[in-house]
Amino acid sequence: MGRLSIGLLIATGLLLTAYFGLLAWRISDDKDLDITGGIPHDTYGWKPRSAN
Repeated sequence: MGRLSIGLLIATGLLLTAYFGLLAWRISDDKDLDITGGIPHDTYGWKPRSAN
């Protein structure tokens, strides 16, 4: 019983890893999809508050 449970857990883990790996690979292959959400250049660094 114990060996069967461990085998099923390992098989399930491998299948899920392969599934989500292929899904991420297909998403990253889309050239028009921007998943990085780039930050505009003017938001980098520290900006002092105005004296108003």
